[in-house]
Amino acid sequence: MNKLFLLLLLLPGVGRTANDLSFSTPCDSGTDKAIISFVGDILIHRPMYLSVMEGQHFTPLWEKTLPLLLKADYSVGNVEGPVAMGIDAKGVDHGDVGFIYDDFIFSGTNLVFNYHPRLLSDLQDSGFDMITAANNHAMDRKSIGLDRTIEAARSLGMKITGVRHSQNSQNSQNSQNSKDAFYSTALIKNIRTAFIGCSEVLNGNDPNKQVLNCESQEIFQIIKKLASDKTIEAIVVLPHWGVEYSLQVKEYQRDYARRYIEAGALAVVGSHPHVLQPWEKVTARDGREGLIFYSLGNFVACQENPASQTGAIFYLGLIKKQGQKARVFGGAYAPVYRNDLSILPLEEAAPSSYQENLESFYGNQRRIHLKDSLLKKMCQ
Repeated sequence: MNKLFLLLLLLPGVGRTANDLSFSTPCDSGTDKAIISFVGDILIHRPMYLSVMEGQHFTPLWEKTLPLLLKADYSVGNVEGPVAMGIDAKGVDHGDVGFIYDDFIFSGTNLVFNYHPRLLSDLQDSGFDMITAANNHAMDRKSIGLDRTIEAARSLGMKITGVRHSQNSQNSQNSQNSKDAFYSTALIKNIRTAFIGCSEVLNGNDPNKQVLNCESQEIFQIIKKLASDKTIEAIVVLPHWGVEYSLQVKEYQRDYARRYIEAGALAVVGSHPHVLQPWEKVTARDGREGLIFYSLGNFVACQENPASQTGAIFYLGLIKKQGQKARVFGGAYAPVYRNDLSILPLEEAAPSSYQENLESFYGNQRRIHLKDSLLKKMCQ
């Protein structure tokens, strides 16, 4: 019986769960293919920050996941908090204080965060091409802290989305030529993709013109304008939303995700709850199939509850024919977990407690292991 069961699992379509997503657009239906990876919250909490002080690089925290990140053609992460040299919580500039941890300039505790700019260069060296800075901690160092974060990313040539510099906050964000639009575009394997970051809340800070709000009319205006632009072939929305530590998707998240896709997005990739939430395929009225990752969980963070120790790298597959917009051909996920202060791939040898919710949320057919061919697994 066991051998028969294993044989059945290997047969096409057999052994799938309701959450083994598949798409009607096949892998060989276009001339260009791109795979984009996404990770959840990057929060350098105090124990992690202190652990990297000697080497003065953040990379050791996540370096064992690099083989999974580098499987993709392009990588995006959510940096939760400013990356603002010398700025304290009141927005006062103390200049270049060096690579320190003092809970005053640089902090990974008390829910008010700020990181040394080396975090961005370390992420870039690890294969990250873009960050979204639109989250509830975006204003933890006031407007000047967000400005410094944008400037730090620009100095590296790193893309940033969801936020804009205070000097340009009066500019119209419906102009694709605006340097400080709430979105950023990238040419990925010949597919021009727009990424729009947004945040639901700002931790008590008043809504402002530097961080795009996920429930504003402006975000729908941006999506629709980009969807009508013939040079933009795919749109991804990156909402920071939901209820922290809840494994359940709220109905308003489902509503907004569907509205983003109806407006023209192909994928919605969420963060903020610090735990994983399910994925979903939806079909727009015009027949486009969209992929929604409601919450990616934590990528780098030091929260203690088991559900927050588990996250995932998610993969979005896009394909296009010449002269047409892109379509989704697949999605996949690679679980990661925090062991002490290191983020590791979740292989079978990991504690079984970390497997909770994975198959019920994402099925078992699209899970990526270190040895897997990403494209082959997504296309099978």
